[in-house]
Amino acid sequence: MKLLLPKRLRMRRYLSQLLVVFLTLPPMAGSQALSPAQGQTIQNLKIVPLAGNRENNDLERRMMAPLVIQVLDQDQGPVEGAEVVFRFPSSGPGATFANQQNSKTFRTNADGQVAAVGWVANNQAGTFQVKVSASRGNEVGETTISMTNVTRVTSDRKDKHRSWWSSKWAKIGVIGAAAGTVAAIILLTRGSSSSSSAGPVIIASPGTPTIGGPQ
Repeated sequence: MKLLLPKRLRMRRYLSQLLVVFLTLPPMAGSQALSPAQGQTIQNLKIVPLAGNRENNDLERRMMAPLVIQVLDQDQGPVEGAEVVFRFPSSGPGATFANQQNSKTFRTNADGQVAAVGWVANNQAGTFQVKVSASRGNEVGETTISMTNVTRVTSDRKDKHRSWWSSKWAKIGVIGAAAGTVAAIILLTRGSSSSSSAGPVIIASPGTPTIGGPQ
């Protein structure tokens, strides 16, 4: 004949059993369920392109645009010692580091800046993307830089500035004009020295010489 316990006693018995089971669990079981997964990363690093973005590489003269970035933290401060990976595309227009490697890791300086060096563009003209990623501990960040391989880099502003001076005739004209001005001043000076003291006085100034009377 089974002995039935009062309902209150049965509840206490169940609670005591649950308490025993809970106490026998491993110490870290509860905390592991609440803590973040190991190796979790935080996207709080900002990569700022300082040079290279939307710039051209001269394939004919083998002149590469500088490729420089800066890494900032979430407070906009420079991140020193961050590992930065520059990765070029594996096919099509692009570039490679030594030994035909399409990626290389560098480390930022005290200003959070780093330049990718030791790379050269391939012989394919066109625009390509450079993937840049930075990491420091579990903090990471990434960005993309756009570059273009062109046959020859030309600058309208530089060409216009240099075209006038690069012309042989323009240089000769300037030199001839300057020589003529100097010769005129010398001749007039000699003429004035043979005349009376009240004769005309030569006033030499930059540009066109001016002849005036006594002051």
